[in-house]
Amino acid sequence: MGENIPHTGHHTEDLRKSEDRYYKMIDEVEDYAILLLDPQGIILNWNKGAQKIKWYKESEIIGKHFSIFYLPEDQAIRLPETLLHKAATDGRAIHEGWRLRKDGSRFWGSITLTALHGEQGEVVGYSKVTRDLTEKKQAEDQLKAYAEELQQINKALRESEERYHKMIAEVQDYAIILLDLQGNIMNWNAGAEKIKGYKAEEIIGKNFRLFYTEEDRKNSLPELLLNRAAENNRATHEGWRITQSGNRFWGSIVITALHNEQGDLIGYSKVTRDLTEKKKADDKLNEYLHELQQQNEELDRFAYAASHDLQEPLRKIQTFADMLEQNIHDEVKAKKYLDKINTSSERMGNLIRSILEFSRLSKDAPVKELTDLNEILRHVLTDQELSIHEKQATIESGRLPSIRAIPLQMHQLFTNLISNSLKYSQEKPVITIRTSIADSSEIPGARLPQGTRFEHLTFTDNGIGFEPQYADKIFTMFQRLHGKHEYSGTGIGLALCKKIMDNHGGYINAESTPGKGASFHIYFRQDA
Repeated sequence: MGENIPHTGHHTEDLRKSEDRYYKMIDEVEDYAILLLDPQGIILNWNKGAQKIKWYKESEIIGKHFSIFYLPEDQAIRLPETLLHKAATDGRAIHEGWRLRKDGSRFWGSITLTALHGEQGEVVGYSKVTRDLTEKKQAEDQLKAYAEELQQINKALRESEERYHKMIAEVQDYAIILLDLQGNIMNWNAGAEKIKGYKAEEIIGKNFRLFYTEEDRKNSLPELLLNRAAENNRATHEGWRITQSGNRFWGSIVITALHNEQGDLIGYSKVTRDLTEKKKADDKLNEYLHELQQQNEELDRFAYAASHDLQEPLRKIQTFADMLEQNIHDEVKAKKYLDKINTSSERMGNLIRSILEFSRLSKDAPVKELTDLNEILRHVLTDQELSIHEKQATIESGRLPSIRAIPLQMHQLFTNLISNSLKYSQEKPVITIRTSIADSSEIPGARLPQGTRFEHLTFTDNGIGFEPQYADKIFTMFQRLHGKHEYSGTGIGLALCKKIMDNHGGYINAESTPGKGASFHIYFRQDA
């Protein structure tokens, strides 16, 4: 009987196809110059991206030292050799700077040198990835640029399939994967494991849709990107992605369509960069800009107060002082003018104190502590006891939660809300305080992800109410819906409430119908 001889033909063919696919993955990408260098820095291969960026043809450059692309001053300080040494020592070297094209013109190149190792760990060569970022360098500052160092490995080693695998496998800053026509994952490198958390054996064969958020999958974003790459040869996108542990990261991706010699689409290369820190910095900058805009608006209101609200009582004081001087011997008139001067002085003092109180809220706030809102309410009701008695008011409240807050500001908040309801009443006031749990999606104007939970307190009264179109205006400084002769006050109380809620990362809004009272809603984050 003959022995069973294993058939290796299919395996050899599979290896050859895999190697061809890596070749094509590198050869067809035009946005990056991807080179293989020997241990001394001699150029061993040349791709379309290299010719596009540096203008040399393959026959003109193979066998030359890669330092030919560097400026004379960089060569003088031995920058190319320094980068090779750093890559050999640290595993990789990253650099950005001016480089030279064939005709002597300059371009801003972002390069990554990655050391490639043999079986015994010795350096057997280097992969060098270059991106022409000249337009980005000239048109955008570092903060807005999302990928100064964006590197793709789109060319593998020509000598053997093993070297092509190493070139991709050893790069850690980028997740570089190969997809079939349906988006199924066919390979996995160290960068993919580092960024996404999966090991190769856990992810190969699965569809890349796995990395997208539920909302993006529902909107068929992965399929749309593949279709865009198939139609335009490449597709780029930035957005939240999901790791194996369920955490989110901000990914910048480039999907490049791969074709065979006949031009048929055979798959895709997908390169992902984790730009979470940049995303956080951008969001923080936008937050600072928003705060700056709010502070500028507050300065405008202070200017308005100085030119209108504060000057009004000051003019009255000056006018009545002149009239007092003219009638100093008329006791009746003199007393009348003195009373008016005192009234105007008192109003001016109240305005100044209110402005100072508001400005103090804009400074660094004290540390938050666990605060029992039931205790806060009890103290406020004690302070307001005389007004509550005079108005014959009823205050109804359920059990309130304890939250992390600044107790003094909570006292100010409750005082202003209850005083406001007592002030704008036409009959015996009834103020009801209720509490519930709310989701961020239920809060008008909330800029937080759905699922963020809030303690929701509602202050409802039976007062005079207001027109719905004024629901936002009432929280603005010195904005009054009624004349100061009808109802006392400085026009700052509800603005203080808004500022306090801003300090606590919460929200406040109001709803009302004229003659049917008003409801004020305040929201505190449970995880604040």
